[in-house]
Amino acid sequence: MVNKDSQVVTFVIDKEIDIKNHFIALNAYKQAKGRGIIYNKEDISEALLLLKSDDEIRIQIEKTIEQYYKQDKKLQSLADDINKEWIKIEKDVIQKLEGIHKFPFPYKSVKGVLSSANSYGYNTQECWFATSMRGNKFLCIDVATHELMHFMFHKYYEKICYDKGLNKDQIWHVKESFSVLLNIEFKEFRFQSDNGKNSPTHIKLREIIKNSWEKCNDFSKCLDEAIAYIKNN
Repeated sequence: MVNKDSQVVTFVIDKEIDIKNHFIALNAYKQAKGRGIIYNKEDISEALLLLKSDDEIRIQIEKTIEQYYKQDKKLQSLADDINKEWIKIEKDVIQKLEGIHKFPFPYKSVKGVLSSANSYGYNTQECWFATSMRGNKFLCIDVATHELMHFMFHKYYEKICYDKGLNKDQIWHVKESFSVLLNIEFKEFRFQSDNGKNSPTHIKLREIIKNSWEKCNDFSKCLDEAIAYIKNN
């Protein structure tokens, strides 16, 4: 159980994690194409995929992001602004997460790393998620609520999904689709709606989860319905 008297999520500047997030974003872009999810073609990502090694990709990423890290004072000012806004709502956000999932938030300290990539990954083992270096503080908080939902899912529900016979790809679809609950339960904390992934599977799963939640407000029952759908479609 977290200590509610201290800040749990802290937004920081970390170049190495930013680079890690670029690799996660590139892999997500590649997987999305394979999953049939509609993405706008990204010239930068396409160019990186043509490179032969991770070392070559890293060198190109470092060249691309160098411009941002020359602005270290501005980056720190942005992180400070986000932290000031986040601390106003953090306790309420965590209480909401705990109420929805019926479990305590299990992490004592999480980094919200400002990233120069176009999408935002996370690592639950290292306790960090990425958010936008180029967005305003409210959009950064939107990303935070989305990623913290994923943290709860991995901790408490991923094993259940595997035990019920889902594969890694099916679990990814279910996990991502649960972000629809942000549009119902987190409106007071968010700047904009969470639109999810643009694919038929996600659209249907989000509809199933939304309808189930509005009937019973029970995450486990929503999960059962989502699992039943993904196993048969």
